[in-house]
Amino acid sequence: MILKSSLKSIISVAIIVASSVCMLMNPIAKITTCAAVTTINPNGILYELDEDSKYDISTSTSSSDIQTSTTYGSFFIKGDMKAINAVNGFASYEVAEGNISLNYTIGSTYSNSSSTDWHIYNDKTKKINGEDVDNNILSGGVVLQTSLDGNDWITDKYISDIAVSADYNSEFYTTKNIQQVNGCYYRIIIVYELEKQIEDGSFLLVNYDQYEYKKYAEVYTFYLINSTDNINNGTSSSSTPKKNLGSLTNTGKDNGYSGNNEIKNDDPHYGWEIGQFFVNGYTREAQDAVNGTPVFLKNVGDRVTLWFNLQQDITCLNGKSNLQISEDVNGYDQYFQTEKSNVKRGMLIIRYTDYEGVKHDPVIYTDYLAANARTGADTKVELFEEGDYEVALDYEILDNSGIDSYTNYRLSFTFAIRNGNCMVFPFDIITKAELQDKAITENGFKLDMAKSRYLTIDVKRSVLVEGTDGRTEDVRFNRPAKDGDEYKDEGIYTFTVKNTYTNETTTKTIYVGTDPFLKALSLNGLTVNELESKLDDGYTISFLYNSKCR
Repeated sequence: MILKSSLKSIISVAIIVASSVCMLMNPIAKITTCAAVTTINPNGILYELDEDSKYDISTSTSSSDIQTSTTYGSFFIKGDMKAINAVNGFASYEVAEGNISLNYTIGSTYSNSSSTDWHIYNDKTKKINGEDVDNNILSGGVVLQTSLDGNDWITDKYISDIAVSADYNSEFYTTKNIQQVNGCYYRIIIVYELEKQIEDGSFLLVNYDQYEYKKYAEVYTFYLINSTDNINNGTSSSSTPKKNLGSLTNTGKDNGYSGNNEIKNDDPHYGWEIGQFFVNGYTREAQDAVNGTPVFLKNVGDRVTLWFNLQQDITCLNGKSNLQISEDVNGYDQYFQTEKSNVKRGMLIIRYTDYEGVKHDPVIYTDYLAANARTGADTKVELFEEGDYEVALDYEILDNSGIDSYTNYRLSFTFAIRNGNCMVFPFDIITKAELQDKAITENGFKLDMAKSRYLTIDVKRSVLVEGTDGRTEDVRFNRPAKDGDEYKDEGIYTFTVKNTYTNETTTKTIYVGTDPFLKALSLNGLTVNELESKLDDGYTISFLYNSKCR
C-alpha cells in the first residue's frame, strides 16, 4: 500500500523491483553446437567370381574380409553419427543430426598397371546379382540397395563405368530423412572385371596374346537410424488426436498425373485403397476459414508427424494376382512440374510453402511403395514445423488379366501447421534479457516471435505530454509489427498479439526511457491517470537504488 504524503511505500517497491531487474539484465549466454562429422569404414566382403559370372554372389567360390584384401577402391560413410549395438547382425550407426554421405574412392592399384599386371577390363555385362541393370558395367559399377528388414532389397541407385564417367562422384549417395527416421539397411555392391596378359607369341606366323580374367564384387552392409533422443522424443503412430488425409483420383495415363476421372465400378481401383495417410502429434485441429484446409495447432514439445499405412501387397492388389503396382519408367507430376524419369513403383512428393509464401523445391521419394513402406505397418514419413504443405502419392497400376493395361492414380491432400501459442517476447536491445510485462528499459527492445510466423502483432506508442492538468498520454502511432522490429524512442509501448486460429490475444506494455514518471509507472503498475491522481493526493516520486546495480 502507498502511504499518503510519504515516500516509504514507493521507495520499498523501487528497491525490490530494481534488484530484480538487475538480475534479469544479466546477459544470457548463447550455447551453440556444431555437428561432429565422423568418417567410418564399414567392413565388407570381397567375392571372387568366374570370368563368365553375372556377379551372382551366391556362386562365388572364394571370399575374404575387405580389411585383409586388395580392392578397387575404398568405401566409407561420413556424417554426424556413432556406432551402436548391431541390429539383426548388421553393423549399426545412430545419426545425431543431418544425413550421411556414402563414398567410394577409386584407388590406383588396378588403374595404372601394365598389361602383364591385373588391371581394369571393360566388362559389357548388364546383370548384377540376379538383377538387370540399365548400362554395361565397363570400368566398374556401383549398386546401392536399401531394405526395411535386411532381407528384401530394393535397388535405389546404379552407376556404371565409374572410372571414366563424368557423372560419377566419389560421394555417390546421401541418405534420406525418410530412411533414417524409420531405420534402414543399406547394401553397396561394387563390381568390376580384371584382366592380365599371361603369354604372347606367334603361331603359324600369326601374333597372339593370351589373357586371364576374373571378376570381383565388394559388398558392404550396415544399418542407420536417427538418434535415440529423436526416437524417444518422437510421436507414436498410435498417439491421438490424429487425422486421416487424402483423396484418390484416376488421372488417366502418361499425362503427368494431371487427369481427374471418376473411379467407376469397372475401374481396377474400384472399392479398395492402396493405403492411408494420417497426421498426429498436434494438440488441436482447426480449419482455414477460406479454403477449409486442415490446420494442425502445435504447442511446445509437440512433434507433428505424417504417417502412411500401406494396406496392400503391391504385387497382388486387392487380393488379385492380375493387379500390381507397375514401374512407371516415364513418370512425372504436372502439378509440381517434376522432371520426367523412371519413378519406379510410386512417387511421393511433398512441397513446403513458408510464411512468406515462398514455395520450396518439392521433396521427391521415388519407388516409395516398394522401398519405404511395409504392408500393414505404419511408416513415418516426416516431421513438420509451421508452414503449408502439399502432398501427393502418384502410382501406376498394371492389369494383366488380358492385354496389359496401365492406369495412373494420384492420392493427394494439403494441410497447414501453426504454433498454437499467442506470445511474443520483448528483449532488451543491449543486454538481450527478456523483458516482462510493465518492465522498463533505457536501451529499447526488440520483438521476438519465437518462430511463430503466423501471429498478428500491433504496437501502439504513446508519449507523456505535460499539460495544465498534469501528464497525459498522446498516441504517436498504432500500427502492425513484425518479428525482429526494434523500438528505441522514449515512450509507452503497448503491443497486442493475436492468434487468428485460436482467437486468443495477449497484451503487454513496455516502457522505454529514463523519465522518473515512466519508472514509477513501471515499478508500481499504475496507469498515467492513476499515478497523476496519486501525485494530486500528495504522493511524490523518489527512488533508492540498489548499490549492486550498475
